[in-house]
Amino acid sequence: MKIIPLNYQTKINNPDKKSNRTVTSPVQLNNALKNTHNISSGLLKTYYCPSFKGDFFENNYTRKLAGKVYQGVGLMIKNELGTPEWYDFMKVGWKNLSKEPLDWKTATPKDFYVFTQANAFAEGYESAWVRRFNYTNRKKMLATSHSIDSRGVKEPPSKALKKDAYKDKSFASNIEELLDIKHHKSLDKPIFTKDGELCLDAVVFDTETTGTNTSDESKVLDKIIQIGAIQIKNGKTVEATGMRQLINPEMPIPAASSKVHGIFDKDVQDAPVMEKILKSFNDDYLNKKNGIIVAYNSQFDITMLNNAIREHNSFSADELKPKKYFKVMDPFLLIQRIHPYVGTSKRLSEQYKYFFCKNMDNAHDAYADVKGTVNMLKYSLYYLNEHRKDVTKPLTQRDVLLFQNGYEVPNINIKLDAQGCNSAVNFRTSYRPVSLSVDNYHDGYLLSKEDIKSLAPEIGEKNVKRLKNEVSDKKVEMKQPGGLPINAAETRQKPDDRGMENAFYVMKKNFNKVLDYAGIDAYAEKSREEVKELITQKAKHYIHKDSIDFWMKNPNPHDIKNGNDLPDFNICKRVMLEDMI
Repeated sequence: MKIIPLNYQTKINNPDKKSNRTVTSPVQLNNALKNTHNISSGLLKTYYCPSFKGDFFENNYTRKLAGKVYQGVGLMIKNELGTPEWYDFMKVGWKNLSKEPLDWKTATPKDFYVFTQANAFAEGYESAWVRRFNYTNRKKMLATSHSIDSRGVKEPPSKALKKDAYKDKSFASNIEELLDIKHHKSLDKPIFTKDGELCLDAVVFDTETTGTNTSDESKVLDKIIQIGAIQIKNGKTVEATGMRQLINPEMPIPAASSKVHGIFDKDVQDAPVMEKILKSFNDDYLNKKNGIIVAYNSQFDITMLNNAIREHNSFSADELKPKKYFKVMDPFLLIQRIHPYVGTSKRLSEQYKYFFCKNMDNAHDAYADVKGTVNMLKYSLYYLNEHRKDVTKPLTQRDVLLFQNGYEVPNINIKLDAQGCNSAVNFRTSYRPVSLSVDNYHDGYLLSKEDIKSLAPEIGEKNVKRLKNEVSDKKVEMKQPGGLPINAAETRQKPDDRGMENAFYVMKKNFNKVLDYAGIDAYAEKSREEVKELITQKAKHYIHKDSIDFWMKNPNPHDIKNGNDLPDFNICKRVMLEDMI
């Protein structure tokens, strides 16, 4: 089948717990002193809380950006003196911020860094991983550890796997191939002209699949259900070569996978099977004439493609060659080596927010992901080209691929740390705790005695008794299935004889687990899940006009010299302006 292209602060600790706030201004301190009981000289303490040079960023960036609703001073609520003081977390979140994407035609560095701050608020608020971060026991983001620092990608494989085109994916083997300068001469082509213009020929592709099992053959291997691709000729994206092809995997698409990419069984029932399009895609797109292959998180997509090639070769006389991992350019790896501390999630759509300050349209559609990958690739290549030691020597594909696999390239002025990432940046400066004055800050779930009582008409007395641990007038210890007592890691107070009354849960999933353990059931016309959701909404706990310690990405460009990892504004702008042409 032929494919048709398509700082220093003061903290008051009150023993009666009526006030426990971090004071960041004279006004706050004065109000705190008025409203706090039983304060003695011994209870008023000064402590150091590392933040982004105190109020420097807020005063010189945040407050200077007006006219926005979900970033800059638009995020702040004024105090009684008319001064913006509290960050309104009812406005914080990517869903809101995405309504105000950066206008790259007029964007200034200040616009970029203020947007980064708002995005950092959203990430810290919405990501449990950021809130639990502790750089004393983890050197890199969890995603980076898995993709770059794990034994499977860093160490050579066993002799049984070495040189196996389908299974040998190690950085060590890739580097060994790439250092053989007598071979793969096509990789020595310059990526840029002498004038600094991109002149790369490449094919960018992406897949959507039935799942993520690429190699565990004790189970059914997952299959490709959509391929997206586009060609880059002489550094320019050729829209006429765009391809978006659905594929019938001849197996059910799990609901969990459909939830991610939005492709269902009904969407692919009339689509061609992989065997019908594989050879055409291989011959028309993935050929030497079209240049190097590019994929974001290529190990996954190449393995999926090679699985299809292996299946084809098992019964076809027209044998296709598997794609070699060392010959695939991967912005997923390049970005992590250059910017390991930009965003905790390394998914394409999440990285795109930090670099280009906008949503990636239709994320998890294979063709949309391809377009996003092109921009992340261009950023990586522009960055590496600007970091050559000898500008008279051109950046080559081999240079980029070696760097991608964790090799210190002689002509690239980026030293790598023990994990194979840019050593000029560090976690401690890039993600830091800051004392924030906040309003409407949802910090967890707590049911007071009054909350439980007010729920009775909506959830029934029996469920109320279960929440209070008063089932059949006999108090019982709430236990997990299997008889283990409840001890959720994110629970500040373990349920006791009072049941869930005044027990605080940081994460919704843990709060809901305990609702399950308590035996919450359906009531009247409400299902069990609807009753649980009513209880969960009632339990939402907020901090109002108070101070908190908040872990977040450091948006301050003045800390770059100390290792703060931020995207290069000028390169981001160049990529976005080219994307508009």
